[in-house]
Amino acid sequence: MEFIYPNYQEKSIYNLACGIADFLGVKRECKGKKIELSGRRLVLVLLDGLGYNMLKNAGFPVEEYITTVFPSTTSTVITTLFTALLPAEHGVLGYNTYSKRLGGIVNTLKYTYPLADSRDSISENVKLLTAFPNIRSYLAESNIKTAEVIPKGIENTEFTNATHGKTSITKTYTNFLDGFYELSQVLSEGQYNFVYFYVPDIDTLAHKHGPTNEVTKEAIVEIYKRVLAVAEKFKDYVFVVTADHGHVQVSDHVLLNNDQSLISLLDILPYGDSRALFLHSRYDLKTYLYDKYPNLVVFTKQDFDILLGGNTQADFIAVPNDFKAYIYVYKEKADDYAKLKGHHGGLSEDEMKVPLVILNG
Repeated sequence: MEFIYPNYQEKSIYNLACGIADFLGVKRECKGKKIELSGRRLVLVLLDGLGYNMLKNAGFPVEEYITTVFPSTTSTVITTLFTALLPAEHGVLGYNTYSKRLGGIVNTLKYTYPLADSRDSISENVKLLTAFPNIRSYLAESNIKTAEVIPKGIENTEFTNATHGKTSITKTYTNFLDGFYELSQVLSEGQYNFVYFYVPDIDTLAHKHGPTNEVTKEAIVEIYKRVLAVAEKFKDYVFVVTADHGHVQVSDHVLLNNDQSLISLLDILPYGDSRALFLHSRYDLKTYLYDKYPNLVVFTKQDFDILLGGNTQADFIAVPNDFKAYIYVYKEKADDYAKLKGHHGGLSEDEMKVPLVILNG
């Protein structure tokens, strides 16, 4: 499997974020080129889980793509997308990530510990922006009128508020049909120069059934056609359509809980994602991992800049070059995460390449 590394210099989600910040009049000292965006009004459409190859395989031969960031996972991507900061700068590194301030591993999307189910369980004692003080949303710094249309249930959460919650208005919806209706209503008002529209359905189906399953393809076709239709209707807006990551269809799940020799070598339990393992150890894990898991490519600190745009607290990052998911389950009983057919987080082409479609521009 050939790895695709984040193109932080020219064509990545990071460079797009730098361009959006500039469009909103917010200055960022970006380390790569900004993707320039024209027009007076902008709609950012984020189709969660829609990899570049998934869109092509659904019958839409789009030409332009960018790379996502590493790890190729929603929490890291959205934080970069709305801060114009590299992953190493903002510190949100995976579905589960380590916070020294909180003294352990947390799920940043839900802002809770992996053993807890309730959303924002930590916020009563420590706010997310206290635990991750480097998160700086450019929406909070912009004077332009902005709006967002997002699924009901993720509004006014710690993660949303920290990353993209500082819009002039927030509209929620119950399913993607309702979402497109609410988006059209917001655009019809003509009051907002930046509108964010987030659709999670493709990601949900790709996780459950796999990225190549017919039901996933049907959802891609239906949702993408509706994006094209609403862009055609509102030509006074430039539409930027992209995704946070793609998916790979996994062949097997490796449960790291069963490898107690590995766990004994670690100072902190594994975190990150099923295809991007962050590991802390004072021992030579590279030798151990290559012997035990020959399909894991192990990166050390001198490699982190190319992955994250800088250094981080981990000692090693392990990324599979096969189609397996490598999972550590924090709870006593394995949950549905170990049964998913589609996974992401790694460096394969299917995970890293995402579409960049600009309509009306």
